Amino acid sequence: MKRNIITLFLISHCLFSYAQSKIIFSKSAGGLNTGGTLDLMLYNPVDNTTKLLMKGTVNRRGEYNAVTSPDTKNIIFNTYKFSGWKLGIGDFDGKTITNISKLTSRSNYEYNAKYAPDGSKIVYQEYNWARGTADIYIADRTGKNAKHFFTTKISDQNLAWTKDGKSIILTYVENEKLRVYLKSLDQKTFKKLSQHNANDFAVSTSKAENKIAFLSDKTGKIDLFVMDLDTGSIKNLTLNLKSADADVNSIWAYKTSWSPDGKQIVFNAMVGGDLELFIINKDGSNLSQITNNNDTEITPFWTN
Repeated sequence: MKRNIITLFLISHCLFSYAQSKIIFSKSAGGLNTGGTLDLMLYNPVDNTTKLLMKGTVNRRGEYNAVTSPDTKNIIFNTYKFSGWKLGIGDFDGKTITNISKLTSRSNYEYNAKYAPDGSKIVYQEYNWARGTADIYIADRTGKNAKHFFTTKISDQNLAWTKDGKSIILTYVENEKLRVYLKSLDQKTFKKLSQHNANDFAVSTSKAENKIAFLSDKTGKIDLFVMDLDTGSIKNLTLNLKSADADVNSIWAYKTSWSPDGKQIVFNAMVGGDLELFIINKDGSNLSQITNNNDTEITPFWTN
């Protein structure tokens, strides 16, 4: 009897945890870069329902690239409501966003924050229009005490922490191509991870294994790849997906994100002229399209 009770508890706990895990993404009417306002949306992978999380606050701009803290109590996103692209932070209860404020007191454009695995820090990017440089900063979880980490040539890219929280994975321009690199927080390691003669971008890290996912145009279209950081092995998960190639200037709209248990990945790709969302198992099985419309769906993020 006791064993049955424990088993039922574990099953219900797992189902509850999965049920609470949602996918946040941004959606605008019409095609990419056609002037639509980006709304934040919330997708439930259990019942396949999508709800409006937050209406875009500035016409023809809006909010995108939302991420939540590991405890899911806070949410950070790119927003235009603070005069130019800045990072906004708010309280998040899984259904609504409240108490929104500007994350930092800095003056540059800001993009693409990502919490460290333990939630103690964030990495984000600033763009300095005067110098034309894109700089990566690391700050505490409240956006204070920002310290310069690295300078890149890409103004709006996705950043990721390694599973151990000791390094940042980023996109770097090399020989006019986008490469995925790993740079340690102690500045001692700067290692190229992707060796493709192609553009590799939209990197994310698994919470369960030492693996990363990223998008690449190696095959002449956008595909999702997974790399094992321990062995260096790379696998194309979407050979049969009939996606289009991506304009390098539009990589800001693309994103990959792992499920909390590390078994699935959500990503977006251009199919039939529209950016749509997909979920796939980490081994490349069970590819499913979760949006199918004439709108634009970008920057999906899988919450804990």
